[in-house]
Amino acid sequence: MKRVLTFAVAAFVAASIALSAQTKPLTNADIVSLAKLAMGDDVIIAKINQAASVDFKLEVADLEALKKAGVTNPVISAMLKKSTAKAEPAPATPAKPASGGGAAAPAGGGYQPMGAQEADTVYLLLKDGKRLTIRSMAGTMSSTYAYVTMLMHSNFEGLKADARTTDRRPSLILRSTKSPKGRMWFVSAEVDAKNNVRSVKMGNSKIFGAKNIGAPDSSNQIECDVVSEGPDTWRITPKKDLKPGEYGIWMNSNEMFDFGIDG
Repeated sequence: MKRVLTFAVAAFVAASIALSAQTKPLTNADIVSLAKLAMGDDVIIAKINQAASVDFKLEVADLEALKKAGVTNPVISAMLKKSTAKAEPAPATPAKPASGGGAAAPAGGGYQPMGAQEADTVYLLLKDGKRLTIRSMAGTMSSTYAYVTMLMHSNFEGLKADARTTDRRPSLILRSTKSPKGRMWFVSAEVDAKNNVRSVKMGNSKIFGAKNIGAPDSSNQIECDVVSEGPDTWRITPKKDLKPGEYGIWMNSNEMFDFGIDG
């Protein structure tokens, strides 16, 4: 009887451990451990994608620590995508047309409040009054040492964004349950043809301190007006006309809603 009871207790403990392993979120420490075991990017990325939940810390300092620990860019990109992935929101109920029919509400107006779990959405307003949905893309971090300064860059694959406009002062509509201030910046992105990326310079760190860590460098920030247009809706417009080039709304999760201006 004692042996049966002991076996039952052992089985219960084993089941508890298995359940704990299934529910425990995947963390930065887990990824570093896998990287040090030389498991390979494919295996680590598959583990990230299969995880039921994750608790990744992905601020700029965390990304730098991951790089120093030997975690590769593809793995960091997979961590960013997994941590920001959300269920697709349910389709919105079409707005009823005004009495007597007529065209739908123009771009920038007629929005309904967002659900609490809905992800950030950015629209680029075009000259013809239409709006173009911009999808965010995950970036990778790189650093270069220049004497006593470490230059950091947030890099995005490809030399040109898919979303394009000829408007030199384009407005963007952000739909989010959170204010963009302090977590989003209107930025310019420098084209790096050698590495096939668009790069946003970040705050620099020096031996005796750091400045603007976690935000784009002032040289890449675009001054803009941010105006609330209703519940969960903001209009973002640069204060001056912009030159043709690559731009975006950069997020402190190292993502960017990217677009370009053609001449």
